[in-house]
Amino acid sequence: MIGFIRIMLLALVRLFYPVRDVRHGLRLPAKGPFIVVANHPNGLLDPIVVRLVAGVPMHFLAKSTLFGNPLGRMTMEAFGGIPVYRARDGEDTSKNDRTFALCREALAAGRNIALFPEGTSHSDPSMKPLKTGAARIALSAVEAGAVTGTLPIVAAGLLFEDKATFRSAVSVTFGEPIDVVAFARDHGTDFAAAEALTTRIHDAMADVLLEAESSEVWRGLLLVAAYTDPACRDDLALRQARAQVLARAYRALVASEPEAAEALAEQVRRFVQQLDELGVADPFALEGPSGRSAWWYAAPIVLLAPVAALGALLGWLPYRLVRPLAIKVAGRHDDLVGTIKLLAGLLVLSVTYIAEAVIAGWLWGPAAGLSTFVLAPAAGYVALRYDERVARRKALLSAAWLRATAKDRAEAVKRSREALVREVDALLGRG
Repeated sequence: MIGFIRIMLLALVRLFYPVRDVRHGLRLPAKGPFIVVANHPNGLLDPIVVRLVAGVPMHFLAKSTLFGNPLGRMTMEAFGGIPVYRARDGEDTSKNDRTFALCREALAAGRNIALFPEGTSHSDPSMKPLKTGAARIALSAVEAGAVTGTLPIVAAGLLFEDKATFRSAVSVTFGEPIDVVAFARDHGTDFAAAEALTTRIHDAMADVLLEAESSEVWRGLLLVAAYTDPACRDDLALRQARAQVLARAYRALVASEPEAAEALAEQVRRFVQQLDELGVADPFALEGPSGRSAWWYAAPIVLLAPVAALGALLGWLPYRLVRPLAIKVAGRHDDLVGTIKLLAGLLVLSVTYIAEAVIAGWLWGPAAGLSTFVLAPAAGYVALRYDERVARRKALLSAAWLRATAKDRAEAVKRSREALVREVDALLGRG
């Protein structure tokens, strides 16, 4: 059962985030033991994304309350969960001695550990203060002789294109490993050393994360990175890397020339407004293939239309209900929308398909019921992919139509984008 839960959740996250861009993946050691420290923007989906991208098993530290019921406990065990006891959850924190012991045992056996040193999931545009747990676990393993040779700590920066949106992208950027054994040799293993190592961990995470003073600036940096470099359009990890460079240059500009910084921000706002007025999200689409090409590539989807229609008929309504349900349940905790959406989708669609199979079996016999149970999810997946293909072709055709019917406005967008590129290049040149 535990193995089934692990396989199912990995498959669901693959489905939820089909694009998983990785930057500096070779920085992750080929074999353990090692420790991954990551930011925590997306609830229970973060550890599964880390596990998928790393491609190797690892133990995850998770708050003890997640182990409080049989299903939660099995889910945690499916990913090697190790409980952490927090005072704010009303737990006895002395139990963390056992947590540390389990971590040392795992590292001694050559197994890997991952944890989120901010201590909580959140949607803030910058890191929260880090807990010292990661550093103390690593140093205690060295002190106890649980590891020999090296014990790398590798920072992982998670960035979600739109974490609550089904079929969106996620990127993971890995930082340069920190050799804990070498650190302990130079600094010792006491609490002061743990605090110093936590500072090193913070700096390593800052190198692989996009941070900004506000959510608006954070989103703006990613947009500017995508608008000014075609390579960043379809690679979220490259977009994040460029946005980080932009963030450093922009902060320096704000400090030295605040009026110039505000002028640049206003230029970005005007460009976004131009796109909104035209109903275009991607300015490069206005410079893309012709309408004829869009129609040509649209032709194959006609063949899938009947199957897609069946899938939509059997699953469209529950599929559409999941998002508002997840938003309502999450309330103010928007970092949990993705997690709730995935679990609610699994529950609602499973119940729907089972009910449809039972009805088909009652009306037309067991063979019809079994066929419905097998074919309904498959047709639903075809409908999902069909909808994505139609949306892409629609965007191409819409851009081609704008080029044909609103040529002056499309050319104005192109000129504005080129002007923004020049300003950004000048900004980066100052750095």
